Amino acid sequence: METTLTNSQDRESRRAELLTNGVANAAVTIQHSLSDKTDSRAIMQAIMGQIERVKAGDLSDLEGRLVAHIATLDSLFHEFMDKARTAPSPRMLEMYTRLALKAQSQAIRAAEAISGMKMGPLIVAKQVNMA
Repeated sequence: METTLTNSQDRESRRAELLTNGVANAAVTIQHSLSDKTDSRAIMQAIMGQIERVKAGDLSDLEGRLVAHIATLDSLFHEFMDKARTAPSPRMLEMYTRLALKAQSQAIRAAEAISGMKMGPLIVAKQVNMA
């Protein structure tokens, strides 16, 4: 039994495909978060270019982005620690300290990601002696 899609169903199917497309969602999110007038299709093309470079083995975009994240997270760490130092209450001190440590933790994870990209994953193996 062959099923024929109506125009409405076909349109809904294309819309569902677009709504679940990670690249399209990223482009729209970037466009909206930056209140930018750049066409979302141009943003999608830029993302697709980055995807193609990664597929070809060129990780320089990712490495650059991770280094930028580390710098931003380090800045946030210091800003939150400074706010913690001058916090008006123990509750605020704890909140700013937690935020600082979360930023620090994310910076460490980004550095580990760069290390993994450069040197490959670290493999920890245990030797089992069978007697």
